[in-house]
Amino acid sequence: MTYTAVEGLMLLVNSLHNGAAPGTGVYPLILWARNLLGHDLPQVLIDYNVGVQNNLFGSYPTEADVAPSIVFTFAFLLLMFGHIIILSINLSRGHYFWLTPVWILHCIIKAIGWITRWVWAQDITKISVGLTSEILLIVSTYILVSFNLILAQRLFTWRHPVGGSRWLFWNVMIVLYSVVVVVVAITVLGSFVPYLDYLSRSAHDKWNQVVMATAVLIILYSLTSAALIALSYFFKPTTKDENLYTYQPWWIESFHPFYYVKKNAARDAEETFMKRNHNHRHAIRVIAATHHHYKMVKGLSNERGALKHNTSLLIIFLSTIFIFVGSIGRAIVVFQPKYNEHENPLCKPVVAYIFWGVLEVIIHLLYLLGRVDLRFYRPDILPLKVRSIITAEQSFYPSDDEMSDESSTISTTSTTEDLEKQQKQYNSYNNLAKPNPQPLSPPYPTNEYAHEKKMNQTKLDDEDEFFF
Repeated sequence: MTYTAVEGLMLLVNSLHNGAAPGTGVYPLILWARNLLGHDLPQVLIDYNVGVQNNLFGSYPTEADVAPSIVFTFAFLLLMFGHIIILSINLSRGHYFWLTPVWILHCIIKAIGWITRWVWAQDITKISVGLTSEILLIVSTYILVSFNLILAQRLFTWRHPVGGSRWLFWNVMIVLYSVVVVVVAITVLGSFVPYLDYLSRSAHDKWNQVVMATAVLIILYSLTSAALIALSYFFKPTTKDENLYTYQPWWIESFHPFYYVKKNAARDAEETFMKRNHNHRHAIRVIAATHHHYKMVKGLSNERGALKHNTSLLIIFLSTIFIFVGSIGRAIVVFQPKYNEHENPLCKPVVAYIFWGVLEVIIHLLYLLGRVDLRFYRPDILPLKVRSIITAEQSFYPSDDEMSDESSTISTTSTTEDLEKQQKQYNSYNNLAKPNPQPLSPPYPTNEYAHEKKMNQTKLDDEDEFFF
């Protein structure tokens, strides 16, 4: 078998490092070669070592990647400014949707990832820049997956407020997020080590197997948001869900791309809870919608139109599919470990342009035009001064504030027939046979309300006590 001069040189170098596998330890190799040959390395040496590297999803950049990298850099910077504008207007109006800064961060990471790829394309020997580019472009994608899951979680809680608010459900979600952080960290480690150190063939294969395992886990994780939505619609809301009070942002009147809430609407809504009862102050916070079957702390006006979540489901579904297909493509590349010179079609640069560029730009446009800051906005937790209010034990008679709040559901007049009917129902329920039973006080004010309220200073017997 004959070898070229470069192949013979690299076989010698690998033998000096305990029989290292070809393609490993390229970072220390470049340092060694520059100490020996100077900063400008022979192009034939560079081409050979690039050819024996692991095939890469999106391939190693060349000068042809400079223009697309510049285009996507400016695209994500423009999207970043779009999110900043929406965030600024929302903050000025007291509307706090804390996922918007995450979209801004994602755009910044993507822009830096494409800038570093641009720099890497001009000099392929800048391994540290190249590794930074790869990790930013890959990991930033799973930021979208994680926060898509948060959006899906809010849809689940809106449809199932009892289950979605339980600590068990929250703990499962937190554990899932924690596991993903570990998986991404292992992916980064498994991808970096072959470039940073010389490895034997067996060690190299083991690190590849680690990356294969994490690729499968990431595929499964990319489907969690779609699975959670499917779960919420597969199981219908229970009676407990329907009877539980929910606190929706009733001040949101539209999901239109150019609609913004009224200034300090959320703060004004919080202050109304000072006069509400315990069930209202501790209602489950959910997203806004007009098609629901649950009790709410405030009725919805028909003047604002229908706020439906078909578009919300479409946003999550499309973004999940885009990321899922990209994860599948990367897994195929990982499960077919080849030298870069024998790369398959999924290792072409155009694949990176599609999945890390075009599709993620579309996802951000869906977030901006679909106004996820309105669709998935959950009211902030009530201020401590409101939550700390302790409701006094209720009597037969409502307070003046409750009178105005319940006037639509409680009648303020009484008749003899109603009293007799309630007296019979009460005696039948308790199955009591008392001589000369005391008449039952009505659960609403009578004409003698003012006098009775002043004179009633003692509690009724437990068996005669009647609560609203």
